[in-house]
Amino acid sequence: MDGYIALVLRVPGGGYRAVFPDVDGCRAEGRSVEEALANARTEIKAHAARTARNGGSLPPPRPASDVAALSAKHGAVAGACIHVRPLSVQVRIERAPKTVGGGEREK
Repeated sequence: MDGYIALVLRVPGGGYRAVFPDVDGCRAEGRSVEEALANARTEIKAHAARTARNGGSLPPPRPASDVAALSAKHGAVAGACIHVRPLSVQVRIERAPKTVGGGEREK
C-alpha cells in the first residue's frame, strides 16, 4: 500500500524538517531525523483531519517506489512513506434541553 512521501531535509543552524511534496503546507520539524519523521506522522494525520473538516481531501498518494527519486531530487537526508487511514465520519447530535410541565427547561 502506498503512503504520503515525507522527505527529511537538514535545516541550516541545526535540526531537520520533514516535508510532504504532494501535500501543500504540511510539514514537521525535529532535532533528529527520527523525531522529524515521528512529528510528520502526527502532522499528516492532523492535516488530513483539518482538510476533511473543511470539506476537502488529500491528493492521492504517490507510489512508494518514488521515495528514492524524490529524496535525491530534493537533497533529502531521509525519506519515508507515511500511511493515513481513511477518516471516519463523525456526527455530533445536538439535543434540545428537556422541558418540564409549564415549558420551563430542566437543568
